[in-house]
Amino acid sequence: MIYRQFLAYLFFFTLIVVTAEAVPPPSPAGGRMLQLDETHDFFGTDRAWFADQQFKQLTVEAWVYFEEPPEPGTFWSIIGQEGRFALVIHGGYGAWIRHQNAQGATITSNAKRLLPKKWLHIVLLYNGTGVGVVINGTHGLRCCGDGHLLKSDKPLHIGGIVSQEGNRGHFIGENVKFRGYIDELRISNIVRYEERNWEPPRQKFKVDKHTIALWHFNEAPWAGRYRDESGNGYTLWKSDVMPVEPTAKLTTTWAALKH
Repeated sequence: MIYRQFLAYLFFFTLIVVTAEAVPPPSPAGGRMLQLDETHDFFGTDRAWFADQQFKQLTVEAWVYFEEPPEPGTFWSIIGQEGRFALVIHGGYGAWIRHQNAQGATITSNAKRLLPKKWLHIVLLYNGTGVGVVINGTHGLRCCGDGHLLKSDKPLHIGGIVSQEGNRGHFIGENVKFRGYIDELRISNIVRYEERNWEPPRQKFKVDKHTIALWHFNEAPWAGRYRDESGNGYTLWKSDVMPVEPTAKLTTTWAALKH
């Protein structure tokens, strides 16, 4: 009897240790985090995200953690909205913006600063004249912007696969489901980081007059939804518990990058 109890205690202790090792430490902002993989798929809004707005400027930022980069020939969507923008990782990192005076702008870079098993502050910037992706406060690429972002009547998606309707230059490879963790995702209607280099924020993001969406991801993982703290009411719902079928249709591939 004592022997069986000892084995039971040993089993549960081992299970706790293995589980603890499988989950990354908290991000610099602290608190819980959003996990995405083939099982958890994606989270999204159940309605169009700012369908009538034309943004002249945009900042999308989040703390992101992944165990390893995507497989060669594939890439992950961190966040995006069909017809408007996407922030992706594809062994390097990149972003796509669709603006009023051209079909779109695409930027990519290499993977040297995408360290696995590390929390990274990843930022997408758009200021009407250029697009930039910044990792941990070190300046990124700027190119190819011209005018307001186009309107979109599609939901916002975190993870999953964001279709861009095939009428744009894009990343080479197959868009597969993101595997990793995301914390403290904020979207603003200004360029929050004007400097060439800056120190990433080490606390929870705050709401101000320029915040149009903010998720702390501190709810229990089984809740199936995450509250938008901006006051705009864009709750994120787990893909299999959305109260309304999202209007965006998911596809499995994006077009090859146009030169």
